[in-house]
Formats: sequence, C-alpha cells, structure tokens
Amino acid sequence: MEYEAGPPTRWHLTLRDGALLELWADGYRVEDGAYEFSVLVRATAEEQAGAEVLARTPADPRRVMVAVARLATASVQDVHTASAPARDGACACRPFSWEE
Repeated sequence: MEYEAGPPTRWHLTLRDGALLELWADGYRVEDGAYEFSVLVRATAEEQAGAEVLARTPADPRRVMVAVARLATASVQDVHTASAPARDGACACRPFSWEE
C-alpha cells in the first residue's frame, strides 16, 4: 500500500480514563457511535483483501479509504490534530519534551 494523500496527519485522542492515544490518519468520521479513522491509499486487490476498505474511488479501483482505528465515542473525551502547537511548540494536551 502507498499513501495517496501524502503522509497522514497525527491525531491525539484523550480517552475518558485519562489515557492519551496517538494515531496517524487522513481524517475521521463519526459512524454508528464510533470515531472511524482512515487513510487514502493505493492498494492492490490482494492488499485490499487484508484491510477494511471503507470506500472506493469509481475511476480507479486501487484507490481506497482504509480503516486505521475505530473507537466508541463514549470512550473518547477529546480529539484533535497534534500538529496544532501550543506556544512552546508542543501539542497543548501534554507537556513539551525535547526527548520525543
């Protein structure tokens, strides 16, 4: 599989239990009570068989949206792109560290 929309965006999800989940995806939607994150890729039929394909482009059957993660909305407190920095250059949801 190859990314079709360039490198995915970095997302942070703060879970209701206080845990921070980081994942990479082109975007998300809320579907059936869950956040569904996905990426646009170019994949062979064999590669698609091993993934959950959410959508296909009509003009090119190799361009598909593939599920990356699915989390119940009830378990998530906050979702935001981690690329939106705070004043110190770090994501606003956690302390900044040069060691990351």
